[in-house]
Amino acid sequence: MGTTRRIVIGGAGLAVLGALGYRAWDRGVFEVGQGPAFKPWEEWRGRGDEGTRQPLHAAILAANPHDTQPWLFAAHGASIAVLADRARNLGSFDPFRREMHLGVGCAIENLMRAAAVYGYSMNVIVSGGRLEPSPANTPVRAAHLWLDAAPAIRDPLFEAIPNRHTNRGPYEERPVADADLRKLEALASDKEVRVVFLTDAKARADMASMIVEATGRIIADPQMSQDSARWFRTGKREVNEHRDGIGIDSSGVSRLVAAGAKLLPDLDAATADKTWLNMTRDVQTHAPVLGMILVRDRLEMGSAVAAGRAWQRLHLAATTMGLAAQPLNQPVEMVDRNQERGRDDHFASGLQSLARATAWEATFTFRLGYAKEPAQPSPRRPLDEVMVEQG
Repeated sequence: MGTTRRIVIGGAGLAVLGALGYRAWDRGVFEVGQGPAFKPWEEWRGRGDEGTRQPLHAAILAANPHDTQPWLFAAHGASIAVLADRARNLGSFDPFRREMHLGVGCAIENLMRAAAVYGYSMNVIVSGGRLEPSPANTPVRAAHLWLDAAPAIRDPLFEAIPNRHTNRGPYEERPVADADLRKLEALASDKEVRVVFLTDAKARADMASMIVEATGRIIADPQMSQDSARWFRTGKREVNEHRDGIGIDSSGVSRLVAAGAKLLPDLDAATADKTWLNMTRDVQTHAPVLGMILVRDRLEMGSAVAAGRAWQRLHLAATTMGLAAQPLNQPVEMVDRNQERGRDDHFASGLQSLARATAWEATFTFRLGYAKEPAQPSPRRPLDEVMVEQG
C-alpha cells in the first residue's frame, strides 16, 4: 500500500512539474529577448544591396509610445514618405495623436542618422497642421524625405541604435555630471525644441508628485485604463503574434519577478493598474534627473515630430554615456485628456512653472540616470510589415 501511494504521489508530482515546465516554455520564461519578435534588433544594419531602403532597418528600432510602432514607410527610388499609422493609436491616452507623432519623429531621427552613415544626404519636409482630437484611423503623411549620394560619415549615435532601450527598472542614486547634461541639452535643443533637466531635490520631488498624481488619474479613468491595457503583452505566443506593446520583460521588474509573473495567471485590470501606480511611485520617479521636452505648441504636428527627433537624439547620446532613460509622460497625457474632455487642468501650468519657461509648453517628460540592471529589448514588427506602396 505504501509503495503504491508513493508511486501515485510521485506520478502526480511529475505531472505538476511537467505542467509547470510546459507553461514555462509556452510563456517564454527562459527566452528573454529571443525569438522572431526580436529579430529586427539583429538585422538593424540591413544590407548594402538594399539601396535607400537600408536605413529603414534602423528607423523601426526607434523609441515610440507603448511600443505601438505607429509608422509606415513608402520608398520610391530616392524618395521616402513617412506616414503616421493612426490605426495604431492609444485612444484616450493620446486623443490628439500627439504622442504618436513623437514616435514618428523618433523614427525619422534614426532614419536620417542611418542614411548619413550609408552615404546619403537627406532633405526632409515635415508636414504641418493642427492635431485634432480623435482623428480617423487612416494613415497621414508626417514627412517626406529625399536622398542624394554623399560621402559616408561615422556617427556614434548611429552605433548606439541597437543598444538604446527604455529602462523602466530602478536607477542608482549617483548624480549625472553637469557637463554630460549640458552636452545632452545642446544636442537635443534647437529653435523649435527646448530640453529642461531638473536635478534640484525639491524640483524633482514636485515633478515626481505630479507624475504619480497623473498616473492615479489615468487608472481612475476606465477608458484610459482600457486603452493602455490593450497594448500589454504577456506570454511568448502573444509577443510573437503581435510583435509590439509592452511585455513583462521590458516592464522594469527584476528577472526573478518577471519569471514568476509569466508562470502565474495574468493580473486583472485593477491589480495591473495598482501595480503600475506603485511602480511609478516607488521606483520610476526616483532618479537623479527628471526632465521635460518643451515646444511652442504641443498640438502642432511639426512640433510633435521635432520633439520626437529631439528625444531620440537625447536617448541615443545618453546611451553612449552609459545612461538609462525612460519616458514618464503621464502629466502631459492628462493635459491632453483634460483638454479633450473640456475639464480644468493644472498639470500644464505645473510643468511650465517647473520649467520656468512661460512661452513654452511641455510635450514630453522623462527620467535619466544610471540603471541598476540593463533594459531588455522590446518586440518589433519586421520592416516588410511597415512598408506600403503609396506615400
